Amino acid sequence: MEENKYKFRLRLNLFDGVILVVALAVAAVLLWMAVKPQAVSNESSTAAATVRYTIRFQRWIEGTGSIIQPGDKLVDNIKNNELGQVVSTQAVPAQTQLLDQESHSYVLADVPGYEDILVTVEAPCTVSEEAVILGSNFQLLVGSTAYIRGEGYMASGPIISIEREGQE
Repeated sequence: MEENKYKFRLRLNLFDGVILVVALAVAAVLLWMAVKPQAVSNESSTAAATVRYTIRFQRWIEGTGSIIQPGDKLVDNIKNNELGQVVSTQAVPAQTQLLDQESHSYVLADVPGYEDILVTVEAPCTVSEEAVILGSNFQLLVGSTAYIRGEGYMASGPIISIEREGQE
């Protein structure tokens, strides 16, 4: 009689095939990440500088803007990034856009009882080709809304201007 010898047969069902494909894909990604060349950092494309930017704190009750003093340290209210130090403040009448029914165009109208506070802030930053980034990894963009916490107040408003100074 014939001896019963064990014959190796690979029987895979669908579940085994999926597990095998996923394991091979993970191994390929890990191998690629280990072998890929490291990105060359070009230090000449970034420069340390000082930046002054202005934020418009919108619709504050008249007279309350006096709580913002030069020298106050501002912090991002979302990620606790340091945003710099207040250099100056200026109160201007709060305005809103209204639709003029006769000319069918938008006009600026004063909001009685409220004022906007223009806060100028100075902070160290890194200037690259793509963006102006504060030391605490906060990206400055004109028009973006900043959510800010100061000493005794919280505010939000758009960044309306950015001035770079003293690139080194």
